Amino acid sequence: MAAPNNGVNCEEFAKFQLKWMQSELNVEVVNDRSWKVFNERCRIHFKPPKNE
Repeated sequence: MAAPNNGVNCEEFAKFQLKWMQSELNVEVVNDRSWKVFNERCRIHFKPPKNE
């Protein structure tokens, strides 16, 4: 997400920051849930690739 252009007032910048922080939080929540599901459902079937 790009930063606002020049001439932006404080209210607009605060809205921009809030949207940015919410999007970052959503990514973290999805990542945490993905790992939880992987560990609960898929871990026993996962076989790491062999190093050659």
